[in-house]
Amino acid sequence: MSENEGATPDAKESSPDGQELTQAEVDKIVAKVRAEERRKASEKFKDYDDLKAKAGEKQTLEERIAEMEQRTAQAVATALRSDIAAEFGISKEDRDLFLTATDEDTLRAQAKRLADRDAERKNNPPRVPKEGTVTDPHDNGEREFARQLFGRG
Repeated sequence: MSENEGATPDAKESSPDGQELTQAEVDKIVAKVRAEERRKASEKFKDYDDLKAKAGEKQTLEERIAEMEQRTAQAVATALRSDIAAEFGISKEDRDLFLTATDEDTLRAQAKRLADRDAERKNNPPRVPKEGTVTDPHDNGEREFARQLFGRG
């Protein structure tokens, strides 16, 4: 605790020039000095709110620029994907599902592989064993047995 804390208003304090001051006079001087310092600080920082608002606007503009750059990159990627899909004859649905790369070389490789698989599938349709042979679902082998029995088989 300092000497002045808890002092009564009648307590005496020595000033630098040797005069004795009461606590009330010291409090007045301190209040006056504080008020002057506050005035100076408010004068010095009076444009703080304006600067803060401008800084907020700048940040907002930077965010908007970043968002626009991202949208532009997405639009360029989508256009490239569409061009490559059209070049290889890939449908819009397959393009959106299978062409996932972001660079041109990888997109071309994906598109070529997809187009090759489609062509291979069209040239080699699935085969079913004994396709085209008619079988009787009620035939349990008796007919073949009878043919063998009577020598017609």
